[in-house]
Amino acid sequence: MHSHLQSPREVVAFYYQQVWAERRPELIPSLFADGYSNHAGARGTLSGPSGIENNYHATLSAFPDVEMRVEKLLAEGEFVTAHYLMLGSHQGDFQGISATGSAINVPGIGIYRVQNGQIQESWVVRDSLLLLRQLGAA
Repeated sequence: MHSHLQSPREVVAFYYQQVWAERRPELIPSLFADGYSNHAGARGTLSGPSGIENNYHATLSAFPDVEMRVEKLLAEGEFVTAHYLMLGSHQGDFQGISATGSAINVPGIGIYRVQNGQIQESWVVRDSLLLLRQLGAA
């Protein structure tokens, strides 16, 4: 656990900075609770730290230069909301779509519930239709 991260806001900021920007997926198991659940809309539910790890590796294999750029981070109590842009280029297979080389710039919003220095639950929605359009698939 990252007990030195005091607030829920710090935990979520640390996740985006370390796991995504610094490419440190080995931190995922300590940042996400064992009983973690991500309600990801059309993408289904990702359970436990392994769900996050699988999503991380799948995203990087399709978009090796991906950047999850946090535009706004808002916190209230145990809830933290991140408004981010997913930027990168399509260089590998993504949901059955072969690499197109297309640049992507897709907004997303994640709401995270943090307790005891770990993310317990999240609701993440991104503009999947825009992403598919940018890959020329929609």
